[in-house]
Amino acid sequence: MTDRIVEIASLSDSDAISALFARSYSELLKDDYPTGVLARAMPFLSFAKPDLISSGRYYLVKEAGKRVIAAGGWSAVRPGALDDPAQPGLAHIRHFAVDPEFTRQGLGKLLFDRCVRDAKAAHAVTRFECYATLSACKFYEKLGFNVIGPFEAPFAPDFTFPGLHMMCDL
Repeated sequence: MTDRIVEIASLSDSDAISALFARSYSELLKDDYPTGVLARAMPFLSFAKPDLISSGRYYLVKEAGKRVIAAGGWSAVRPGALDDPAQPGLAHIRHFAVDPEFTRQGLGKLLFDRCVRDAKAAHAVTRFECYATLSACKFYEKLGFNVIGPFEAPFAPDFTFPGLHMMCDL
């Protein structure tokens, strides 16, 4: 993994991040979601959110410093609740993805460890929360997360995407 680097994302990375999301989610989620549900969700799942990308808390793993092969980050406020105050000690894992060619190589853990280090330093975080896809549950459980319960992501007025609300004490 010496030819791979972790760097802070910037808005100029948005297209590469969206392309990673499309590659990752279309392949890695297909066993846990019906084809129609996944097809309807992909425009929402594969969109690189500018506020997150430009936050300084979103990270990329690049192969040989070029191609984005993994991404993930954190925020102090809950996704979709930007006007709500941050809760002391709590942060939120956000939009993790790994290229299907590079799964099970420790890239997700590498990104998570960076999130833990930076969140602890910036906000004395002691707990992470996430809204995970059904497919990502085992990954998050390996990191120490526990399932709190089901979660329906509100992607459109007539469409929610099933997932899991998870929590991890650091």
